[in-house]
Formats: sequence, structure tokens, C-alpha cells
Amino acid sequence: MAIAAPTKKRATKPRYLQLADELRDAVMRGDFPDGFPTEQVLTDRYHVSRFTIREALRTLMGEGLITRRRGSGTTIMASAQRGGALHQPMSNVGELLQYARDTRFEFERTHDDFGMPPAIEEAIGLEQPGRWLRFHGIRHDADGKPIAQTHAFIHDRLEHIVDDIRPENGTIFSQIENLAGIRIASVTQDIQACAADTELAETLEIEPGDPVLRIIRCYLDAAGQTYEVSASYHPGARFAYAMHHEVGR
Repeated sequence: MAIAAPTKKRATKPRYLQLADELRDAVMRGDFPDGFPTEQVLTDRYHVSRFTIREALRTLMGEGLITRRRGSGTTIMASAQRGGALHQPMSNVGELLQYARDTRFEFERTHDDFGMPPAIEEAIGLEQPGRWLRFHGIRHDADGKPIAQTHAFIHDRLEHIVDDIRPENGTIFSQIENLAGIRIASVTQDIQACAADTELAETLEIEPGDPVLRIIRCYLDAAGQTYEVSASYHPGARFAYAMHHEVGR
């Protein structure tokens, strides 16, 4: 699965996706205690067409936040039905950056570790020579709950800039862009469900054996070389991965 990198001429996000973002935030804040607004109310409130409203609602349906039934209108899915999860859309690099802004990541450099676990190398089929310098840390949501344990591996050709990478300065991949002048050409993802071991369970505040979602991302430059690999483990009950795809009409 590839995520296209942003370009200097990237078009503005379609209005229906902007509206979906606004409505998603409103749902998660609990702004609709009396039920989800009708299409007519949304049309009047946001000054957009019915088509835009319906496309935004279709996006939220795909994420499992709402359900729609003819004659019954739109219903917000109960938190229990959503598993109490953070529904995070991450279909492009911009949404990865938004995810980083909406959460807090505390990480540190492991100076004496220059290896990547064989399981990760095997999962992504990595055949690139060189050492990998490791960062690791925990990402928390707005309520302070751990939603990811992340290990980031930086290729040793960038060893000269790793000491300048700081948790407070944003995502590691964006800092690499700024510090090394590397532009992201593509991002690949490998997503797999697995069970938490004892150490991971303690970190994520879940029980050993509970389901977690492992997401491995490879960040590639224009030459097709991988310069960063990240492996994040999310608690299954508190995280839902959402995607949207634009389909030609």
C-alpha cells in the first residue's frame, strides 16, 4: 500500500473531505447530544450542496462513525460499537502529519542499537545494506492514554543528523526532510493484527494476548532508497485505522 508524497502543486483537499473532518471532530467531541443533524440542517449550516454533504457522510460511514438508513436518517454509532477507538484517517502524508499534531509522541534515541529486528525486515522484504539507528517511544492521545508504541529505524547514511532529531520538533520523517534535505517520494505500509506480549501489554496498558494493530511504514526517497522504517503497535480496542479513496465518476 503506497501513500503518495505531497508535491508543491498539491490540490486543496476536496470540500467533502474537509467537511468530513469537521463532522468527525464534532462527533468525537459529543457535539450532537440530540442526534446527528439532517442533510438539510447540514446544508444550511455549512453552505454546501447536498452532494457534498452525502459524500462527507459516506466517508464517515466508511470509518464506522455513523450509520444511515432510509427513513431513519443518520445515527451516530455508540462508543461501545466503535470499540471506544480513536478513528484515525491516514490515507496520505498530510493525514500522517495531522495524526502527529493531534497526539503526543515521547521518544528517545537508543545509541547502542544498530539493528532492525529480523521480523520487521522479513515483513517488508527489506534488502538494503547498512546499519539502522533506532528511536523508540510512546504516543499518547489527547486524554493521555497510550495509543502506540513506536520504533523508528534511521539508515546510517543519515547518522550525521540523528542527534539533531528532537521529540518536540514534529514527526521524525519531517525532521529528516528538513535536516537532510530529503524529500519523501513514497511511503509503503504493512498492516497486520497480532497479539500483545507481556512487555507491550504493560506499555499500552492492556492485557497480554490482547489484539494489537502493527503498522510498518517505509519512507522512500526519489531514488527508491528506504531511509526510515517505523513499526507502531496500537491497542486494538483504542485505535481504528480509517482510509478513504477517491473513485473516478
